[in-house]
Amino acid sequence: MKYIDEIINNPVKLSHYIIENRIGNNINACDMTAGNGYDSKFILDKKNPKILYAFDIQDLARKNTLDLIGNNSNFKFILDDHKNVANYISEKIDLFIYNLGFLPKGDKSITTNYKSVIGSLKSSLKLLNKNGLILMTFYPGHDEGKNEAKYVGEFLKSLDQKLFQVIKYDFYNQINNPPYLVSIRKL
Repeated sequence: MKYIDEIINNPVKLSHYIIENRIGNNINACDMTAGNGYDSKFILDKKNPKILYAFDIQDLARKNTLDLIGNNSNFKFILDDHKNVANYISEKIDLFIYNLGFLPKGDKSITTNYKSVIGSLKSSLKLLNKNGLILMTFYPGHDEGKNEAKYVGEFLKSLDQKLFQVIKYDFYNQINNPPYLVSIRKL
């Protein structure tokens, strides 16, 4: 029971649970916000992807991710804004994961922003395989996080329900704008 409580009370752990139990092995995957590399490492360890791309705009994120992952021929780090994903990826992708906000233990003034996220989503939705997933953890407890929650949320609500299933896993009765998870499945 404790394990399940940890999962349902933590959006990142919930996203990992979904990846582990909903996504097959030998997938094409993309970590759109590499950060310190924990999501990428999880995907590499649990799903044995054919290829895993990881994007981040910060050199510190690149260093931290590569230090964590080491040498892996199935992994490619791209030091660029995730809105440019279509410049690097042409094959269909089974899983995209976003962990929005700022780099933990990094410069908190450098954050993801809603315009870039929406731009990357437009490309990601086209690259997403049928029954593929996009998992997004939002952190609305800081100013740009509030903007992402609002504007990315509006974009996600506008997606055609005949083409995409969008689910928001949220805490209704918690104060201080807790993080939440959104999953998008291509039908």
